[in-house]
Amino acid sequence: MATEKDKRLQGIAAFDKQLHYYTITFESGEEARLYILNDHVFRYYMSPTGEFMDYPKPHNTADTAKIIAKDQDSYGYEAHNYSTLNNEKLHYIVQTRHISIVFDKITTTIKVHDTRRNKDVLIEFTSLSYDDEESTQTLFQSSDEYFFGGGMQNGRFTHKNEVIDIANTNNWIDGGVTSPCPFYWSTNGYGILRNTWQPGVYDFGVNSSEIIQTTHTEIKYDAYYFISFQPMDILKDYYELTGYPLLMPEYAFYEAHLNAFNRDYWVEVTPNTQGAILFEDGKYYKCYQPKDMDEKTGILESLNGEKDNYQFSARAMIDRYRRHDMPLGWFIPNDGYGSGYGQTDTLEGDIKNLKQFSDYAAQQGIEVALWTECNLEPVDPLNPKKGDRDLAKEVSIAHVVALKCDVAWIGEGYSFALSAVENASDIFVKNTKRRPMIIMVDGWGGTQRYAGIWSGDQTGGEWEYIRLHIPTYIGSGLSGMPIVGSDMDGIYGGGLREVNIRDYQWKTFTPLQLNMDGWGRIPKTPFSFDEEAQTINRAYLKLKSILMPYNYTLGYEAIHGLPMIRAMFLEFPHETSSYTNDSKYQFMWGSSILVAPIYNDKSCNDDSIRDGIYLPDKNQLWIDFFTGQKFQGGKIYNNFVSPLWKIPVYIREGSIIPMTTPNNNPNEVKRDTRIFTIYPNGNHSFVSYEDDAISSEYSNGQKAETQINIVGPTSNATGSLLVTIYKTNGSYKGMVKDRTTVLQIMCTRNINKLKASVNGENVKLKKVHTEQDFKQNINCYCFTKNFVINPFMNEISRTGQSFLLIKIDKLDITLSEINIKIADYTNDAVIFGRTGEVDSTIPAPEGFQDKENTPNSITMEWKDVDKDFYEIERDGVVFTNIVGTKFTFDNFVCNSEHNFRIRAVKHGKVSNWTKLVTGKTKEDPYKV
Repeated sequence: MATEKDKRLQGIAAFDKQLHYYTITFESGEEARLYILNDHVFRYYMSPTGEFMDYPKPHNTADTAKIIAKDQDSYGYEAHNYSTLNNEKLHYIVQTRHISIVFDKITTTIKVHDTRRNKDVLIEFTSLSYDDEESTQTLFQSSDEYFFGGGMQNGRFTHKNEVIDIANTNNWIDGGVTSPCPFYWSTNGYGILRNTWQPGVYDFGVNSSEIIQTTHTEIKYDAYYFISFQPMDILKDYYELTGYPLLMPEYAFYEAHLNAFNRDYWVEVTPNTQGAILFEDGKYYKCYQPKDMDEKTGILESLNGEKDNYQFSARAMIDRYRRHDMPLGWFIPNDGYGSGYGQTDTLEGDIKNLKQFSDYAAQQGIEVALWTECNLEPVDPLNPKKGDRDLAKEVSIAHVVALKCDVAWIGEGYSFALSAVENASDIFVKNTKRRPMIIMVDGWGGTQRYAGIWSGDQTGGEWEYIRLHIPTYIGSGLSGMPIVGSDMDGIYGGGLREVNIRDYQWKTFTPLQLNMDGWGRIPKTPFSFDEEAQTINRAYLKLKSILMPYNYTLGYEAIHGLPMIRAMFLEFPHETSSYTNDSKYQFMWGSSILVAPIYNDKSCNDDSIRDGIYLPDKNQLWIDFFTGQKFQGGKIYNNFVSPLWKIPVYIREGSIIPMTTPNNNPNEVKRDTRIFTIYPNGNHSFVSYEDDAISSEYSNGQKAETQINIVGPTSNATGSLLVTIYKTNGSYKGMVKDRTTVLQIMCTRNINKLKASVNGENVKLKKVHTEQDFKQNINCYCFTKNFVINPFMNEISRTGQSFLLIKIDKLDITLSEINIKIADYTNDAVIFGRTGEVDSTIPAPEGFQDKENTPNSITMEWKDVDKDFYEIERDGVVFTNIVGTKFTFDNFVCNSEHNFRIRAVKHGKVSNWTKLVTGKTKEDPYKV
C-alpha cells in the first residue's frame, strides 16, 4: 500500500492531443498517455521512465500471450478524433460523446464523469503513487458502493470492506486465490483492468472505509477503464477488450469422468483392506502405482482392456455409467504424471490405442479429452518418442476434443499459463473443425477467451468443500470467468454420503461437473454409495440433461456479459441484499432459477435445515421447483426443511424454460421435439438459443433463436392466457426444422376453452384425460394434477404438480408461428410468507435485545409468545420463518452498528413491530 515515502505525480506541465492519443507531462518528470478506445472505454498509462509499451512485459521472455485481444487499431480512432480537450483554469478535460475525463492541474488526480447519467462515477482520492517496486491508485468510495471481480477468490464474491490478493497462491481453500484477475468493477458504474502480469493487492475499505487502494508490483501504472452503468455492459466491454468467453460445446454441460487408465496395478485384497474396491468379478482389489508395487502381483489397467483386463479399463468405466443409467458427456482417460494412454512401444502406437478408445466412446455418445502436465508437442518433432505428447495428432487422429491443463504444467500462472493454453487452443483450431474446449487453473485476465476454470484440488467428504465453492463460482462469473467447475465431491477424501449427494444436487445448476476419480478414499462416481444415493444422483444428472436447451442458452448469454451463475443483483439490482453476504450462499442459474444449496449439516429429524434463503422482490412470487409451493418475495427465509432428495430451488414466477426429455448424452437428445415449461404471471418473454453445439460456426452466423411470449393474468388471478411461439430465426448445418412442440404450463384448475393456431389457421386440439393418452396422441391437451417434470424423481419422492400439457404435431419451426389462447386460465395457490394486516391480539415479543456479540455477528434474544413463527427486520431487511427465541446474524463488519425489530406471525396475520434495538459488533481482536 502507498506510504508517505512514495513518489507522487506533481502538477501537470503539459497536456496535448496527438494523432492517436493524448500526452501528459508532469512537473515531477513522469509522462502519461490517454488512449480513447470508444466513447466510454479508455486506457490511462503513466510511465515514470517515459517508456510506453503496447503490451506489458511477460514473466518469461518466451511467453507470447497478451491480456488484451483487441488493440487500439482494431477499435479505430473515431472516438479519439471526435474527443475534445478543454483547457480550463484548474483542469484539463477530455470530452467524448459519453464521458468527461477531468485532470486536476495541481493535484494530478482524475475524475470520470458519465454524461449519460450526469454522475461522477470515479474520483481519485490522491494522485498516483509509486516507488521502486510498486504503483498504487487510491480512489474515493461511497457508503452504498460495492465491488466485485479479482478472479477466482475462494469463498468470496463481494469485496466491500475486504482485501483481496491478485496473485497466484495455488491455495485451494477458503481465502486462497487460484485464478486471479487484475480486473474489478464498482456499482458506481466503472470497471478497471490493470494491464499487467505482476501480482497485486486490492483494499476495498479495510485500510480506510473512505478509499480504495489497488497496488501492483511494478512502477508503471497502465489500466483500461470501462464506464457503463449496468454490470452486464461493464463485462461486455471487458470481453470486447480481452476476448469473448468460450461457448461450451453441448457435451461439456454433462458430467465428465477423469482418471488414469494406463499406469496403475490392481492387486486382489481382502474386503477389510483400506482402499479395497469390489469389482464385477465379485473380488476386492486395491490400486497401486508402480513405485508402490514392491513384490506384489497385480493386473495393469488399460484404456481398452486389450490385455485381458477389461474390468480395470476405461471402457469398463464407460459401461458402468451405461449400466447405472447415468448421464456422461465426456471422458478423460489419463491424468498425466506418467500414465500416458497406451501400452505400445511408440508414440504412434499409443495414439492408435487412444483412437480405439475414442471410437468406442463415440459409439456411446461420449467425447474424449486429455489431461496434460507437460508440453503438447514432441521434444524432437522429427523423432517423437514414447512418453512424448503430440496434441495435433491426438486431435486429428484420435479425435480428442478437449484438454484439461494441470498445475504441474501451468502452475506458474500469469503469462506462462495463458501462453500455454493459447498454444493449445491454436493446435485445436488448426487440426479440427470443433470449437476448442480447455479447462485450466491459474488463470489471469484474458483466460476466458481460451479456457474455463476449475478450482483446484480440494478435499471432498466435508461440508466446507460445498460452502466455499458457492461464492467462489459467483465471484468468478463477476470477474469475466463465466465457465467454472470443480471436482465432484473433491479430488481427495470423500466417504460422506450426504456431502456427495448434496454436491451432485447443487452442481446440476453449474457449468462444469468434473468427476475426478482415483485419488480419494472411495471411487468418485455418482454410483459410489448405496441405491438411494445412486437414485438421487441419477435424478439430478438427468435433470441437468432435461434443462439442456435452457442451459445452452445461458452459455450463449454468458458471451454477452451475463454469467450462467449469476449474483442476485444481476437480476435484482435494486435490493441491497443482492450485493452483500446476505446472498453469499445462493445464486440465479440464468434469469429463471434460484438455487440455494445445502452447505452445512444443520438438520432436524434427518432432514437438512437451510437458513438464509433470500427470495428477492416483494412483488415477485417464487415457486418451489420440486413441489410447486409458492413463496412471497422480499424476505430472507429460514428453517427451510430439505429432505435428502431435494435442495431449495425456486422458479421465478413468469418464467419460460426450454427443456428436452431426459437423456444421457447429446446423441440421445430428441432434436425433433421442443418443450417449453411455463410458469405464467403477467407478461414475459424468453429467447431460446441453439446451434450445432460442437463447432465454432455459430460465430459466423450459423445459429438459431426462438422467442416465446406469454401474456396473461397476474398470479392467483383468473383470465385469458396467450402463448406465442414465434418463427425460429436463423439456421445452422444439421438443424432439425420439423419438430413437435410441447407446452408444460403450470395451471391449478382444469380449463374449458383452448384455441390453437399456426400462422393464423386454427388447429383442432383433442382433449385427453391422462398423461399416457397425451403421450400417445398428437394435437392434444391434458390437465393433470400429478405431473412430474423429471420422471426420475418418481423413484425418490412423488411430488406431482398441477399442469396443463399441450402438444402440437411436427411442423417447420422456421416457417410456423404458434398461438395458444386459454380463456379461463388460473394458477392460484396459498402463498407462504405473505402476511396480512396487523392483529392487535397477537402480542409482540418482549425482552428483544442483543446477546453474545462477536466481531462479525450479533445474536438477538427475546421471550416467547404464541405464534407460528417470528419475523425480524435487520437494517430494513425482513428475515422470516424464525423459530425459537434466539437468532444469530453474521457476516458483519467489525465494530459496526445494526438496527433490529421483531414481530410475531400467526395464521397469516402479524403483531406490531417492537421498537428498534441497536446492536454493535465487537472490535477486531487482531487489528493493530
